[in-house]
Amino acid sequence: MATSTFNCLECIGYCCAIYERVKVTQKDIRRLAKHFQISAAEARERFTKVWSPREQVLRRTPDPIFGESCIFQDPAKRLCSIYEARPETCRQWPSHGGGGCVYYDVLKFEEHQQGGRDFLPIVTFIQLPATPSNAEKNHGK
Repeated sequence: MATSTFNCLECIGYCCAIYERVKVTQKDIRRLAKHFQISAAEARERFTKVWSPREQVLRRTPDPIFGESCIFQDPAKRLCSIYEARPETCRQWPSHGGGGCVYYDVLKFEEHQQGGRDFLPIVTFIQLPATPSNAEKNHGK
């Protein structure tokens, strides 16, 4: 299997924008607090929100391309503004598929197909209704 390569500096930050939930741990909150020289309580209040009773996630902010994005994505540079203090979830990305990034691959494919970056593929997620017939179709049963 060929190894895929990617360069985040050439991307528009799909991973920062399309996931509405980036889980943060207590360790991540302490790392953010240290980075901003504030208390962990203040970091939690300013940068996170409750997603469920057991899960804190990063807040989001308006984004000119995707509508909204991670609070820490620089909208002009399309890069993480707190790279050294980013949460563990972000540190592990992408930890799948032999080291490649599917979003980068889509971006580069479309750049080649369109002859440049005048057009960007927009990737989003939708949740399909949970019905037995959909489950069977989606799993090939």
